[in-house]
Formats: sequence, C-alpha cells, structure tokens
Amino acid sequence: MVREIRFEGRFDPELFRDFAIARARLLAVEITDMSVSDHCFSVRLVGEEALLGMFEMACLLGPGGCIVTGTESLG
Repeated sequence: MVREIRFEGRFDPELFRDFAIARARLLAVEITDMSVSDHCFSVRLVGEEALLGMFEMACLLGPGGCIVTGTESLG
C-alpha cells in the first residue's frame, strides 16, 4: 500500500527527519519521498496498511520539541 501524509506544526527539520527515518526502519516501512521544513513535513510511504498507521501515529506524537498541529492523509 502507498500513502502520502502531510503534517503541519513547528518542527526542528533535522530532528524530525531523523525521527521519521528511524521509525520507518523500525516498522519496515519504506520512505520513497520526504520533505521537511520548519512548518511542514510531507512523506510518501510504502508498506502494510497497519504499519503505515503506526508510522503516522508515531509522527503525530513526534520527537521532543516538535509540535504537530494538523495532519492530512493524501492516500
């Protein structure tokens, strides 16, 4: 399954990117595209549906110092 997710909030881009890569690795989810800025994190993922949901939940909680204020699943 393929899913695109966009998170909005306040991010430390390097910290959030490293967090997302680590979570994807733990969940055996493949990141095929990723963009991160101070206010937006977008990612395109491939993996099992349940694991994609777990990745999304982990990112909603995020690393310390990063605040997610909104999310949109695009697929």
